[in-house]
Amino acid sequence: MALMHYQTYLRWGALSALFVALFVPFIVAVGGFWPNLFFPYITGKNFAFRILVEFALLCYVLLAMREPKYRPRASNIMWAVVAFAVWMAVATFFSVDPIKSFWSNFERMEGYVGLLHLFAWFVVAGAMLSADKLWNAFLNTSIFAASVQGGWALMQVMGYATISTQSGARADTTFGNATYLAVYLLINFFLTLYMLARTKDSRNKPTLQTLYSIALVLQLFGIFFTETRGAILGLGVGIIVAALYLLFFERGKESRILRHIALCSLTAVVVFSGLIYAVRDTAFVKEMPALRRLASISLTETTVTSRLRYIWPMAVQGALERPVAGWGQENFSFVFNKYYQPGMYNQESWFDRAHNQFLDWLVAGGVPAFLLYLSLYVLMTMAIFRARELSAGERASLLGLLAGFAFNNVFVFDNLVSAVYFFALLAYLHSLSSRQTPSLALSKPLSDQALAVAAPVLVVAVLLGGWALNAPGLARASALVSAIQTQEAGRNSSGVVVAVSKDPKKNLAEFTAALGPVRWPGSPLGLQETTEQFLQYASGLGGSSTIDPQVKLDIFTAARGAIDSLLLSRPGDARLELFAATFLSQFGQTAPAIEHLQKALEYSPKKQQIQIQMGLTLIQAGNAQDGVKYLKDAYEAAVGNSSALTFYAAGLYYAGQTSAADALLVERFGTTVVDDVQLMQAYTNLKLYDRLILVWKLRVKESPDDVQKHLGLASVYFAACRLPDVYTELAAIAKIQPAAAAEMQNLRKQIETGAIKCGR
Repeated sequence: MALMHYQTYLRWGALSALFVALFVPFIVAVGGFWPNLFFPYITGKNFAFRILVEFALLCYVLLAMREPKYRPRASNIMWAVVAFAVWMAVATFFSVDPIKSFWSNFERMEGYVGLLHLFAWFVVAGAMLSADKLWNAFLNTSIFAASVQGGWALMQVMGYATISTQSGARADTTFGNATYLAVYLLINFFLTLYMLARTKDSRNKPTLQTLYSIALVLQLFGIFFTETRGAILGLGVGIIVAALYLLFFERGKESRILRHIALCSLTAVVVFSGLIYAVRDTAFVKEMPALRRLASISLTETTVTSRLRYIWPMAVQGALERPVAGWGQENFSFVFNKYYQPGMYNQESWFDRAHNQFLDWLVAGGVPAFLLYLSLYVLMTMAIFRARELSAGERASLLGLLAGFAFNNVFVFDNLVSAVYFFALLAYLHSLSSRQTPSLALSKPLSDQALAVAAPVLVVAVLLGGWALNAPGLARASALVSAIQTQEAGRNSSGVVVAVSKDPKKNLAEFTAALGPVRWPGSPLGLQETTEQFLQYASGLGGSSTIDPQVKLDIFTAARGAIDSLLLSRPGDARLELFAATFLSQFGQTAPAIEHLQKALEYSPKKQQIQIQMGLTLIQAGNAQDGVKYLKDAYEAAVGNSSALTFYAAGLYYAGQTSAADALLVERFGTTVVDDVQLMQAYTNLKLYDRLILVWKLRVKESPDDVQKHLGLASVYFAACRLPDVYTELAAIAKIQPAAAAEMQNLRKQIETGAIKCGR
C-alpha cells in the first residue's frame, strides 16, 4: 500500500507541475502574491517555469525508475532533440561569451540553462502525458487558458483592463509584449482547431463544438487586437496550408465536408487580403490600428527594411565567420556591433536578436544547429503524415500550426512561452511516433532497495541544482528593483504615509548587495543589468550639488568598480564600453572615458552613437576640433539622421565654426532657429543668448498661454541681462495666471533691488 502511495504521489506531482506550467503566462512579478522582480513580465514567468520543470523532473525520474511504462521511448524526433541540445552545449563551450551563453540575462532569461529546462520539459511531457493518455486534457487546459487571455485582450481594447506602457494601444494582457501574446494565441488557435476536429465521434459533440468555437473567436480577436503583423500573416498562412492539405491530400467521401470548409476558409483569407489591399488608403482602414498596420506592409516599410537589408545580412555574415560552433546563445549583439550599418540609425540601438528564429540558431550554434532546428520541423511534418490515428482534420490543423508558427518565426524570435509550446508539440508528435518502439532504458523496474538508495541522492541533486540555478537570480532581480527606486515610504509631519526621497547611502548599499553573490552559491545572472542600472543611477547624481560629496564619491567609486569588473569578465562588448564611457564623462573623467570609447569603436566601428559620444567627450575635454571630426563622421555616415546633424552642428558651434553650423541648419531646416535639445545645450554653454531667445520665442508663439514657456523665455532674458524684456514676460505670466501675480511682482522687486543679479 505504501509503495502504491508514493508512486501515486510522484505521478500526481509530475503531472500537476506540467498542467500548472500552462498557467505560467499569467504570471507578472510586480509584488503581491509574486515577488517584485526586475523585468517582471519575463523573470517571473521564467523562474516559475524552471522551478515547475525541476519539480516535475524529480518526480518523473523517481517514478520512471519504478514504472518502466513512463520511461522515454525512441523516435527520430527524440534523437533530433537530443542532438540539438548536445550540440548547443558544444556551442556554449566555444562561445565568444560562455557565461552569457549559459546564463543569459533578465531581459531574455534564455541561454543554455533555459534550453536545458525546455529539453527536460520535452522528455517529461512526452513520457507522462503519453503513458497516462492525458494529451487531450493537457490541450484542453491550454485552450481554456488561451481563451481567458483572448477575453483579457478584448477587455483591454474595450478599456476595461490596462495595457502595459511598452505596447501602447496593442493588447498584451499579462505578456507585457503584444508580439508574445500574439504567437501564444496563434498556437492555441490551431490547437483549438485540432481539438475541434477530434469531436466528430464524441458523445458531447454539440457542447464541445460550441465551447471550441467560442475559444476560437476569443483567440482570433486577441490575435487581431495585438496588431502583430507576423502573427496575423502566420494565421493566414497556417489556414492556407491546412486548407490546401485538405483539398489536395484528402480525397475520401468522409472528408467532403472538410474540403468544403477548406475551400471557404481559403477563399475568405484571399478575399480578406485582397480587400485590405484594395481599401488600404481609406479612412476606415486608417482609423483601425490593426488594419492600418496590415495595410502598411511593404518592402519599403521600416521594420521590413531593417530585417531584409540590415539585420538578416548581418546574421549571415556572422554565421559565415563562425560557421561550425557559431557565436553561442545570447551573443548576436557581438555580430550586430561588428557588422552594424549606419543606415540603421532610425532602428533600435542595440539588437540582441536577428528577429528570425532560424537565423538566430544559425548564429548561436552554426550550421549544425541551424540544420538540426530545421530537421525538427521536417520530422514533425513527417510524424503528422505518418500518424494513422489522426483524422484529416487533425492532420490539417497540426500542419497549419507548424506552417503558421514557422512563418511567424521568420520575422520574430521565440520567447519562453512560444518555446514551451514548440517543445510540447515536439513531445506530442514524438509520442505519436514512438508508441510501438521500446523504451530507451531497461524495462525492468528498479527494486525498492535500489530506489531507496537512489532517491535521496536525486532529491539532493535536484534541490541543490534548482537552488543554484534559481535562488541567486531571483534574489538579485528582487534586490535590483529596490535599488533603482529613488523614493520610499515615509511619513509627513501629520504622520500620514507618503513617498519620500530615499537616502543615496541606502541605494548604494542595495546596489552593492545586488552586485554581490546575493544568495549562495551566487551566479552571474542579472549582473549586467544591475551594473548598467547602477551606472545610470550614479550618472544621474553626477551634476547634483545637494548630495554629500563623500557619498557621491563612494557611489562613483563603487559604480566604476562594478563596470570595470564586468568588463574584465565580458570583454569585447561595445555596449558596455559605451556605458562605461558615458558614466565616466558625467563625472568629468574624460581621459578614461575616451579610452573606453576607443575600445567601443574598435568593436563597432560604424556605430554613430559611439562616434557621437566620442565627439562630445573630446569637446568636454577641451578638444573641440577633434571632437567635430567624429561628429562629422557620424553625420556623413547617414545624412538622413537628423539627430546626428544637430550634434554635428552643436559641435561646430563649440569649435567656433558658427557660419558652417548655420549653413548646415539652413540646408536641412531652412532656418537657424531649430528647437533641439542638443543645440539648446550648446547655446547655453556658449552663452549664445540671442539663439536661445529666438527658440524660446518660437515656443511661446506656439503655446502663448503656457506659463512655463514664458518663464523659460524670461530666464533666458535674465541670463542675457535684458531686464525690460524680463519684466514684460513676468507681466505676461501674471496676466495668464493671476494667482501668480504677487510672486511675479516680488521677483521683479528682487531684480530691481539687486537681490538677484542677471548674467550669473
